[in-house]
Amino acid sequence: MATPWDVLRDAGVPEGPPRPAPTGALDVAAVTAALRTLAATDRLAPAERECLAAWLGAFRRHWPDRFDAILGSLGASLLARYTSGDLDPNRYLKLRRIAIANLARLV
Repeated sequence: MATPWDVLRDAGVPEGPPRPAPTGALDVAAVTAALRTLAATDRLAPAERECLAAWLGAFRRHWPDRFDAILGSLGASLLARYTSGDLDPNRYLKLRRIAIANLARLV
């Protein structure tokens, strides 16, 4: 059984260096369920929080209508939560670029 993090990784959340970009369509139901689970438990490691923040930020910046339609207030609240900490701006930027490339194939 896939964990919420596995679902998000398959949806293009970067975990470090670029890897083959995901293909197919974004599984909206699985992604929103994974985000709800993470929002309720908040058990992400600092590096995972940074990766998810970059993905959420890229999604909101480049596909704002789709972000709002798919993730809505849940996505906005998680983005605020995960970007409010002490992020390394260079790492965040690099992760966001990877997230943009991954999301471009899915959204």
